[in-house]
Amino acid sequence: MRAGPVRPYISLVAGLILVAIGLAGLLDALFGETWDLAVLFGLVALIGLVGVISGFGARRPVTLRADLASRLLERSRLGGESLDQVLDRSVATYLHVLRESDPEDP
Repeated sequence: MRAGPVRPYISLVAGLILVAIGLAGLLDALFGETWDLAVLFGLVALIGLVGVISGFGARRPVTLRADLASRLLERSRLGGESLDQVLDRSVATYLHVLRESDPEDP
């Protein structure tokens, strides 16, 4: 199951499309000497660029075994929580158990 890693790539593609539209509109507005549109399309390109850059700091995709992924999806569906919330709680619980067993480990 690859439900997790899809979202960051969609955001990246959407951001790149926004940048491309903004730059195309900016160039057209500059050549047509339509300065208000140049500012508008410049801002659109800048917003898209900020979105793409900020996406690099997002979560990295993790590959899970199919049985674990289906269990997380089931817990998410039954509990009415997002998959990210269930996964965060699961990892936090796992780390807590690890730290209790070895308090010297950071």
